[in-house]
Amino acid sequence: MEDYVELPICTIRYRLSGQGPAVILVHGYLENLEIWEDIVPDLEKNYTVLRVDLPGHGKSACNHQTISMDLMADSISAVMTTLDIKKAFMVGHSMGGYTTLAFAERYPNWLNGFCLLHSSANADSSEKRQSRMNDIETVKNGGKRDLVYLSIPRLFAKQNLEKMDDIVDKFIKIGLSTPDQGIIGALNGMAKRPDRNYVIENANIPVFFIFGKHDNLISMEVAEALMERHKKARTVILNNSGHMGFVEEKDQTTAAITSFLTQVYS
Repeated sequence: MEDYVELPICTIRYRLSGQGPAVILVHGYLENLEIWEDIVPDLEKNYTVLRVDLPGHGKSACNHQTISMDLMADSISAVMTTLDIKKAFMVGHSMGGYTTLAFAERYPNWLNGFCLLHSSANADSSEKRQSRMNDIETVKNGGKRDLVYLSIPRLFAKQNLEKMDDIVDKFIKIGLSTPDQGIIGALNGMAKRPDRNYVIENANIPVFFIFGKHDNLISMEVAEALMERHKKARTVILNNSGHMGFVEEKDQTTAAITSFLTQVYS
């Protein structure tokens, strides 16, 4: 089922399938709910799977200059309320992980657990923040196409690029379909987000990490520091993935998420 939820500042598209305990899949920057197509069939056999287009992405238009992670979290809560989903397990990819952490802070009683998939609880470094500001100027100057063609291949491990060129092309098309204002709003929102390591430290629900050994955005050094800081969190390392494990190593990622779900819902 696909439908929309009307909010005061945007309309949120969502898809719902399967039956059983609720699992919410939250996409990242320059993505939309369609990125999850490969893993949904395995999950919906035993779970109710909810996917959303975050504000400013896909078909969820939002013209705010800054689309905060809190706003994105609130949009998910609105969809949950509409569908009468009272508790769920959330999987957030990249920016979707930032949204998941905001959700866990704002709605802690609505989650049974969550997984950060190629994501981090750290705030942006000053260098990363400046990079986002540069990307905003690129988009404002009509350079979205250049930005997407530069950004998307970096999400994949170098050794996977050639053999996965059709998947890379698919994600480029999704990136190009993202509205300019949505990209600008999300970049501002990510740059301004706070460090949320305390959310994990204070969580009284299971927390999981999935990292890619060849991730160009989250180095193994950063991943290992997060693992050391959050020893109670369970972690899976994908040995042949960059930032896109759910397509680079689909079976391994699906198995990891299913294992997490079994632990949470057993």
